[in-house]
Amino acid sequence: MVTEKEKEFIKFVKAECKKHKVKCDLRKTKYVKLSGSIKCSGWFDSEKRELVCSMNRPDSIEILVHEYCHLTQWVDKFPLWDVSTDSMGCIDRWLDGDTVVDIDKHIANARDLELDNEKRSVEMMLKWGLNVDTNQYTKKANAYVLFYNHMLKTRKWSKPENSPYKNQNVLDMMSDKFDMSYNVMDSEIEKLFVNENI
Repeated sequence: MVTEKEKEFIKFVKAECKKHKVKCDLRKTKYVKLSGSIKCSGWFDSEKRELVCSMNRPDSIEILVHEYCHLTQWVDKFPLWDVSTDSMGCIDRWLDGDTVVDIDKHIANARDLELDNEKRSVEMMLKWGLNVDTNQYTKKANAYVLFYNHMLKTRKWSKPENSPYKNQNVLDMMSDKFDMSYNVMDSEIEKLFVNENI
């Protein structure tokens, strides 16, 4: 059931997209296909000027906030935005099997962009008074950000049914604040990601 505040936020996002000439594509699906075999819950693409979000899922408002906050990074000219657009393309090619020079740098760019975005997302949820447990969301966000470090070792994206932010054992090890070590993955957390087959 969509709350009044969520309806207001959705209306706000649509208006912001229109203002910045971005197509707002809110789909009644559980997942959207990002590229190749990668399924995800949404994205914001500044080059194609589109914000896409799966709305037929219990966490749809969280995803919409997250993707909208990527739009704010683009509008604010956040320093990592343009760099990360290039890095995400390199990561996609690398995941498809291509050799990519400096892949660790590209993954670090994407990870750091996502960390900034997750902090923006929590601020936005609190500002709008959305019905989201921001402590739990922060745990999920930390799992997602740290996943980029793990991906450097596995060379694979997580499966939708066992993503780091859905795995309870992973979430139990996450902080509910943005105070973790993001540049270097803690060995216990890395071991857990391996054991949980993330």
